Amino acid sequence: MPDKNSILVVAYMKNTLKSFVSQLTEIGLQDYFHIDARIVDELDYDSIRKYSLVLISSSIVYKMVKPFLSEKMKYIIAKRTINYANIRGLLEIPKGKMVYLVSDLKQSTEETIRILKETGIDLEFRPFYSQEEPNKDIRIAVTPGEPQLVPAHIKNVINIGSRLIDISTLVELFNYFKISPFSSTTHLSARFMQSVVDITKELSDEMFRSKLLQKSLESIIQNMDDAVLVYNNSLQIEVFNQHAGEILELDKVKSTKVHLDDLSESYRDAIKNLAVSQENFVEIEGTTFYIRKKRIIIDAEVHSTLIIFRKAEDYRKIEHDYRFKAKQKNLLARYYFDDIKTVNESVLHMIKIAQKLAKSNSTILILGETGTGKEVLAQAIHNYSPRKHQPFIGVNFAAISEGLMESELFGYEPGAFTGANKSGRIGMFEQAHMGSIFLDEIGDASAVIQNRLLRVLQERQIMRVGGDKVIPLDVRVIAATNKDLHELIAEGSFREDLFYRLNVLPLRLLPLRERKEDIPLLINIFIKEFQEALGRSPFVFSKAALKLCQDYHWPGNIRELRNVVEYAAHISGDIVFKEDLPLGSTAFSYQSDIHMNEGLKAIGEEFNKKGFLAEALVMLEFLNSENVSSAGRASILDYLNKNGFNLTDQQLRYRQQLLHHHELILIEKGRRGSSIAEKGRKFLEYLNENSLAASSV
Repeated sequence: MPDKNSILVVAYMKNTLKSFVSQLTEIGLQDYFHIDARIVDELDYDSIRKYSLVLISSSIVYKMVKPFLSEKMKYIIAKRTINYANIRGLLEIPKGKMVYLVSDLKQSTEETIRILKETGIDLEFRPFYSQEEPNKDIRIAVTPGEPQLVPAHIKNVINIGSRLIDISTLVELFNYFKISPFSSTTHLSARFMQSVVDITKELSDEMFRSKLLQKSLESIIQNMDDAVLVYNNSLQIEVFNQHAGEILELDKVKSTKVHLDDLSESYRDAIKNLAVSQENFVEIEGTTFYIRKKRIIIDAEVHSTLIIFRKAEDYRKIEHDYRFKAKQKNLLARYYFDDIKTVNESVLHMIKIAQKLAKSNSTILILGETGTGKEVLAQAIHNYSPRKHQPFIGVNFAAISEGLMESELFGYEPGAFTGANKSGRIGMFEQAHMGSIFLDEIGDASAVIQNRLLRVLQERQIMRVGGDKVIPLDVRVIAATNKDLHELIAEGSFREDLFYRLNVLPLRLLPLRERKEDIPLLINIFIKEFQEALGRSPFVFSKAALKLCQDYHWPGNIRELRNVVEYAAHISGDIVFKEDLPLGSTAFSYQSDIHMNEGLKAIGEEFNKKGFLAEALVMLEFLNSENVSSAGRASILDYLNKNGFNLTDQQLRYRQQLLHHHELILIEKGRRGSSIAEKGRKFLEYLNENSLAASSV
């Protein structure tokens, strides 16, 4: 007779058996059942009869156990789930990565893959049962408790442990013995949930926060009143909310991967033509939209572009801003701290200080060379301050004549001077009331203006030209200069008392030569900007061009760097070579071809001096052939031999590296071999047009 409430657990592998018994014990089933365990190889017909129930690990194991079961023998085939406590390693693998799922049996392998997919693990799983020749290109293996079956060449093994018994099987087991699984004595659900809690407590907090953040962001985006659209560098639309879908009619696009070019021409052009970090009113198909455009930067790379837009008529504030910007564009600050792109620790620290200073009403003095972004910082400070909804007025002392400056700053009364407006005019300080005024190039202010400014900063009131009425002001002053004010004070051209009135909260912007780590980031941002603006193909800076940029002293700073990238965007191919860059030139009348020819001549002379200019010519001509897109060393050696050049493999490697160093050829990993670069074609043209090549043969 079988023992009452006795269970035999059967599995194919010992580790699975051990996992089952551990789980059943942890849940507390030993309080109700006598539990034994055997692998299939340990079974015999007589011993199995003493158990009242057999719990079998899977349907395929059941086929192995079936010969030992009598017709009256009761059994349950377990439903399984994965051990979630061990999946953290899977979350760290890049999405879409090809990995092996290694298990002993085909069915268990496929079930594990299915469960992982349902869990949301986005990897390309390839089953491996140990009876096949492993793929050497696959370097990661996942296994449910069977690491001994993983191919020997794989070092990155993620063991998620044997699959566990699902709660539905545990309920079935209790019901079989007519014991309520949810009674006050058994508390199966509570015990199982405690087990699940223990299992999941090892999952990283980052995972939960990441999923919560993702869900929160999705919810925020979908519930925004604005239409939101995100597209990647390939112009594929990755994210859009319901409002954007309705306006752009994305439901009519049949493709699963929506491209920016799938939009109607008017919407597509409006999005592409809008400058980055700009917000503007754009009329599209008879409707005015308020549109904002931002780059999303991850790890110093432009990852994607964010578009936020809304119909101008939707709310009163947008309509008001539309009219306000249309008439007085200079009253709004359009830059924010997010627009200051940097990875430099000193600049990041300066931004944190500037954010703190923005909260006060004290005067700020920004010091920095030309082109460092002083006005961007001033606008960012205004937009971070309590005055952000009030006017921002910018005045450049180097751009307005001394004769007009006083009336521009302080305004004038009717009839103040010949040619004046009959009704008078308010000045920039009055326009900035309740907001901020930006005094750029303050070092160029005349002595008369300095006297008037000193009084304004002391009294916070002005008097219009030709008037006698004192006008009180509530305005935040932000001044900036690229000059050394201490030198100007020593020369007697700048008032010392005005300097101390301005230099209350000083900020210094680093020149680009002191933040060289920002150069690749800024180049990348500008490349994306001009690539989109010009509608041209993607392009990159060569290593030599990038090094030249990082070694250059940049007297014009970020403004000069942007000009250089814009120039390269117009004249270069897919790769920008150092010869393409107009660095060191005082004007853009620079002739790139002349500079390029000088560089090519130097390369030719170097090759000629080393004695293998003719070989280089033959190699480049071979790679430039119509029927050759790329070639390995064997093909190149064979071609050289046919043309009378007998080189060893090592000699060829040296010549390839030299050609690659001068950016004449590209050497790719794997079987693709070498291919000619655009600069290599120019070098061929130069050699063919000059006698240097002929004289070396």
